[in-house]
Amino acid sequence: MNSGALDDRDPDFIRRHLRGFERLIDAWFAPEVDGLERVPDGRALIVGTHNGGNMAPDMLCLMAAFWRRFGPERPAYGLAHDQVFRVPMLGRLLSRLGAVPAGQERARALLERDATVLVYPGGDVDAFKPFRERHTVKFGGRTGFVRTALATGAPIVPVVSVGAHETVRVLGDGRGLARALGLKRWTRIEVLPVMLCLPWGVFLGPLEGHLPMPSKIRLRVLPPMKLAHPPSAAGDDALVRALAEQVRSTMQAALDELAREPHGVRARLDELLRP
Repeated sequence: MNSGALDDRDPDFIRRHLRGFERLIDAWFAPEVDGLERVPDGRALIVGTHNGGNMAPDMLCLMAAFWRRFGPERPAYGLAHDQVFRVPMLGRLLSRLGAVPAGQERARALLERDATVLVYPGGDVDAFKPFRERHTVKFGGRTGFVRTALATGAPIVPVVSVGAHETVRVLGDGRGLARALGLKRWTRIEVLPVMLCLPWGVFLGPLEGHLPMPSKIRLRVLPPMKLAHPPSAAGDDALVRALAEQVRSTMQAALDELAREPHGVRARLDELLRP
């Protein structure tokens, strides 16, 4: 583990650029974030759904809201895919904002420092799910977040969102083609999506940069879930799978409810055109 990566977060850098970042996010997505007061003090593992491809506007909205409420000084980090740290300049920027390469070892190290850690267990599978599945919580069978919470005694704080997946139209996730090409073996990427997005039109692949459509984004922070099991339970595969499903089903029920509220491109355009 590159321990230096855990110390690259720069609160002064965040503070200097926060206002401009907030203005951009507010103008484009007009986010509404409910329930941030539920995030407990000290260590916490925030578990979210991932939407909108690799631009992840739901994540950006949550970051802005978190900094606004708790300030850049609060130690908060997000786990990100290894590939983004290999992009020149982008990796350094994300590190200064508090992003670290995803992995249970890094997450545990941060939680043991009593930090707040944001993870999207579904990763690329969730972020690039087809548009018709935009209101589905997809973890892709991944359970590492539960093992991490058990090992560190950190409560899980679920977060659901709607609106971000309307910023890009994912026609298909291409998981079959990705498996045939062996992408996971070489890049840890499990999808090869076909998307409609600005400014490219039709695009193939998960690493493109695109311009998200303006879209009304809503996020809801759910009550913390304290796992009433000792750290040794992290080695119980059956229990870990059951707890992961409990978290997923809790999030799915909340997402079904949130999806009934106005969101998406049409809702954002209605706001912009309102007298």
